[in-house]
Amino acid sequence: MNTDPSPAEAYAGALAELAPGERVLAAVVAKAPLGLGPPLPPDGDDSPVTAGSAAGAVAGAILSPPKPGQGFFWWLVFGRSAAGAATSTAAACHAATLGVGGPLLLVVTDARLRLYEPLDQAHFIDEPKYHTRPATERLRPLWDVPRSGVRSARVGWHRLNPSRLTVEFTDGSWASFAGLLTMGRRKAAPVVTSLNR
Repeated sequence: MNTDPSPAEAYAGALAELAPGERVLAAVVAKAPLGLGPPLPPDGDDSPVTAGSAAGAVAGAILSPPKPGQGFFWWLVFGRSAAGAATSTAAACHAATLGVGGPLLLVVTDARLRLYEPLDQAHFIDEPKYHTRPATERLRPLWDVPRSGVRSARVGWHRLNPSRLTVEFTDGSWASFAGLLTMGRRKAAPVVTSLNR
């Protein structure tokens, strides 16, 4: 039993089904960090955003964006988790993660940056029994953006987090991802390399 599987290998079959015709270059399990984010996209926005799970919605309500007047406290403690206009790529990405209380799977393919919610534990302990489940029972698509919409990526130290992955988009917005238990610098490096090609 592999207790530290590569997410790209653990979800290879599911990703081939959910992203047909695309070659997976890198993948990492992370979380959307707490912090100030951009305004939510306006109603009627056609961005590819999927609502989170029911359990995630409960966590999202508890860890929701700060109420008016709490912005300074959130900035002081958590900093910013994303930045951009309400119509930006980062705002759509941020909105897609609000209802997800658990981990996220960031996948870089030769065509897109994709974001999924893992529905099993194959990213943590590579159990063969998980590999026989249908792709839709293993991963839930949340959001994606063409590679042409990504300007760059980097991993840096932020507050008390030594490995925070920040993705900058061509519209000037950015979004970050973290994960003390699942994403260190070594695991994030292939994602950074693939996005900076």
